[in-house]
Amino acid sequence: MKLFYVLGFFLLLASCEEKPVEVQLPVANVSPGFNYVLDTVHINSGDDNIYLEMNLSMSDYSTKEGFLYNLKPENARVEMINMESLSLDSVINYKVNGPNSVKQYFPFGIKKTNFGDTFFKEYRVIHKLNSGGQKIDSYELINRELKGDRLPFDTEIDGLGEISPDGSYLASFYGNFKVGGSVLGIAKVNLSDKSLKLIPIDFWDKLKKYTITVNYDIGRRNSSPELKFLLLNGPDIILTTSASNELWYYDAESDSVIHKTFHSNITADQKSGKYRQDITDQGRYMYWVKRKNDEVVFGPLVKDHQAQRFYRYSRELDSSDPQKLHYVYVLTVFDEKLEQIHEQKLDNSIPIMGKYFEVKTFVHNGSIYSYLQKENELAFIRLKPNFDNE
Repeated sequence: MKLFYVLGFFLLLASCEEKPVEVQLPVANVSPGFNYVLDTVHINSGDDNIYLEMNLSMSDYSTKEGFLYNLKPENARVEMINMESLSLDSVINYKVNGPNSVKQYFPFGIKKTNFGDTFFKEYRVIHKLNSGGQKIDSYELINRELKGDRLPFDTEIDGLGEISPDGSYLASFYGNFKVGGSVLGIAKVNLSDKSLKLIPIDFWDKLKKYTITVNYDIGRRNSSPELKFLLLNGPDIILTTSASNELWYYDAESDSVIHKTFHSNITADQKSGKYRQDITDQGRYMYWVKRKNDEVVFGPLVKDHQAQRFYRYSRELDSSDPQKLHYVYVLTVFDEKLEQIHEQKLDNSIPIMGKYFEVKTFVHNGSIYSYLQKENELAFIRLKPNFDNE
């Protein structure tokens, strides 16, 4: 049943997208000590068609290679996109049958490590292939297959977590993912010895208060939750959410969790949480979902490994002029210690943030690339930030 739930979730994302938005580009913007250039780039796929039905949600960017690996889950086709030449480089067709099969149920993601290994992620199973395409290991994320900490009764690990660039561990959320359940924290799975470490983090009660739910009838309901994001930083793990201007940082060396809050001079620091809870009508439900999504939305952190900085997009509806409603988009910059060092209001209304989920975003050669939905074409908004002292 869990597999069908996850499939339904991805189908919901695919069906609830915002319409493509054209961007007037390029444009340069300057503020004291900081400037950026914004443009849009298109990927040349030649005579081939790049798989876009999942909006790159199953892809992985390799910092070491400068390639984007894009998975087509139905047949395990992986497209290698060269971000330097902005072109489709080649296609790898992995096996879905036999001893090297990467498909036990339904693949939901791929990870290319710095050492050439490739991981295919399913909900509870992970397959590891070496650089020659041979399967060398599989991992089942359940108690009887892992040593170390034990998952509490009626809890599980979300297999759609993040795998470290060196392939040494997986980090994901653990808890009870049924309706009314709770996320208890982060599970860190050492992939070399298949050991489990549970990292309890008390954030879920605060996050779930932002969920809007409609109850149509007994057994029929729909909800619009806020999102939670994980970013791996060496052996450490960073947890953020779409609802608030804060983070939880797991420091592996000290085995401790640090909670940091930030303040924005441009947007609110959290959603209001003031939503109707007794909704039984689809129209009223969509009204309140839109009201919530017009409040501040924080995207996930992305890291520039060369500059040792972190970036985050956010947006909020500016209703100061009822005749000219528009979103305010913000780029926030953090240093290597995750101290906020700059925030920049972006002059263009750019479709950085999706309505229900954050689009694929990564840093390549110092520029932030964000997937731009265009019909039958892969394109990215590219933002190049620069500080005057660099």
